[in-house]
Amino acid sequence: MTPSRWSSGLLVAACSVLSGCGTPGQPLIVIVPVADVRSQPGTAARSHEHDPEQETQVLYGEQVLLRRAQDGWMQIEALEQQEFTHKNRWQGYPGWVQERALKPPPWHARPPSIVVTEKWAPYWADAFQSQMAGWLPMGSQLFAVDIGGQLWQVEVADGSTGWLSRRHARPLFELERLPAQQRRLTIVHAAEQFIGDPYFWGGRSPHSRIETDRITGVDCSGLVNLSYRAAGITIPRDAHEQWMRARPVKTLEPADLIFLSERDNPRRIVHVMLFAGSGEVIEAPGTGERVRRIALMQRLGQPLTDVHPGAVINGQTVYFGSHLETSQQRSR
Repeated sequence: MTPSRWSSGLLVAACSVLSGCGTPGQPLIVIVPVADVRSQPGTAARSHEHDPEQETQVLYGEQVLLRRAQDGWMQIEALEQQEFTHKNRWQGYPGWVQERALKPPPWHARPPSIVVTEKWAPYWADAFQSQMAGWLPMGSQLFAVDIGGQLWQVEVADGSTGWLSRRHARPLFELERLPAQQRRLTIVHAAEQFIGDPYFWGGRSPHSRIETDRITGVDCSGLVNLSYRAAGITIPRDAHEQWMRARPVKTLEPADLIFLSERDNPRRIVHVMLFAGSGEVIEAPGTGERVRRIALMQRLGQPLTDVHPGAVINGQTVYFGSHLETSQQRSR
């Protein structure tokens, strides 16, 4: 039997009420590379068009909390994607995921220790790389059992092991210890890998021309969220919440964020861009467009030297924010 290309590659049994994983409050993990989180069960994402029922996406190995099961769907909270807007309180991102994408974690599962840093990383069922098991998207986090030569030996969703190229992932502790400026550049490098990918409302996955069973792509905040995750940093999922949790700054460093408000509503953030340095930003601009690197002068009609927090440009209020230490803070 050949596993689906969107399975874990190792025939992991999916979740179902019959298999005993239908209890409210039960922790589950994602066993497919990417799964859509929908506002309503029984609906399917529409290809790269604005779809208000598309909430977000969860990645292989992410933890979710089950709320209830219904007709092959699971209502969940995505614990690794914090948001505030749905219920005016901080919680994991809520929505519905197909139950075949989820299962209870192995009883002996251990916390992740590495994160995939390339857009898509192949992994194998054996150390000789003779049996390919599947693909893992950027941001997937796994526990590394051991390293043999140029391979990570990793614990996969069913508790068994797989093998992943060392160059496709980095240890979380190593990322945590990077000097402040180097960590910032790591985030920018991750964002650069998305340049040219299509915008996808509610998207939080690198676009793939190999894996075609799901719609892949990013929206503005999905791009930022994944770029930070690839550097071992967890920030909220949506632009408004990223702004809420960011530290206001007056001067931008690479990987800091530029937020734009809703027109004529300065307290509602609707867009986020990642500052890349040299007066440029990386952004997922909107439906029908692609991720791009663009000069702030071209994007806002003003050079960076003339843009300041609180400025109103075309009816939108501009804010600068940071989720990172400055070089001076890290050196203390």
